[in-house]
Amino acid sequence: MAGIKDVAAQAGVSISTVSYALSGKRRVSDETKLRVLEAVRLLDYRPKKGAAMLRQGARTRLIALSSPMHSYTDYSNYATFFFAVVARARRYHYNVVLLTDENEEDELLRMSYSGMVDGVLLLDVNTDDERVAHARTSMVPYVSIGCAENHADVVSVDMDFESMGRMAMDEFYRLGHREVLFIGASEESYRFGSNFLVRTREAIESRAKVLGVHLDFRYSTGDDARHVEEVIAEAYKATPGITAIMAQTNISHMNNVIGSLSRRGKSIPGDVSLLALSTFGNASVMERPIDEIPMQPNKTCSRGVDMLMDRLEGRNLSLGSVELIPSNYLRRGSVGPVSTRG
Repeated sequence: MAGIKDVAAQAGVSISTVSYALSGKRRVSDETKLRVLEAVRLLDYRPKKGAAMLRQGARTRLIALSSPMHSYTDYSNYATFFFAVVARARRYHYNVVLLTDENEEDELLRMSYSGMVDGVLLLDVNTDDERVAHARTSMVPYVSIGCAENHADVVSVDMDFESMGRMAMDEFYRLGHREVLFIGASEESYRFGSNFLVRTREAIESRAKVLGVHLDFRYSTGDDARHVEEVIAEAYKATPGITAIMAQTNISHMNNVIGSLSRRGKSIPGDVSLLALSTFGNASVMERPIDEIPMQPNKTCSRGVDMLMDRLEGRNLSLGSVELIPSNYLRRGSVGPVSTRG
């Protein structure tokens, strides 16, 4: 079995640099780290602790759940995904270690190469996610709950957000709406490439173009009434004929959208149809329940854990494969045909 000296020679670095690159105890440049990891993969190197555990067939019964908490993270629903993972993992008699740092690649490497965990689950995945790229040289399997563009070295599961976007636009079009307002999340979340937001927006914009629908996209600037009022006012100033609104925000934001429309004397769905995207099936508890196409964290997270267990048991799951959970439209009477009044 190859040793750390062999890895150092192959990578053209010192033994200490190999140790730092794998343990994360000291910062190593990305270029150097990549050379070390490529050497590790080429030589099939196993650190002593990890090698001993592999020889013994031992399991730590621990999963690392990497879920960075960004400045744009919606904390109101953050725990929903975590507890969905934990609940499913317990069925397999596994515990979960939660990693929340925005720059935790070194910690993932350390856990992987030290034999501390049996596998890694990724949450809150960006379109170009460095954590996904690191799966290529990991000693333990990765499963991504979220579909990055660079997903060739992981198995992924996610909601079908493209289908969600098309479903929303098709429903509005079917009911005669030709001027639609789409309120997305914060501009920062799109700039950082939050994968589900980017995919949904691209699907909606593409479908609107095909159908000939005028789409006014606006970033959310905040969930409070003042910020929502400003967005609605600017949208109606630019597109006075808006008859339908969809928002990929949260319930608090949507409540304030309803308040803003009410102050304008607009009824739902008589004057304006209203649809929530990527909520959590909880729009039914609003004072005015609204239609929604929700996220389904219990399904995606549970399936992610199942896929990781399949990989640990050696069951055939092709790297690069993506499993999409179908979207589900929940009707509550807030979306209707274009009004013929006046």
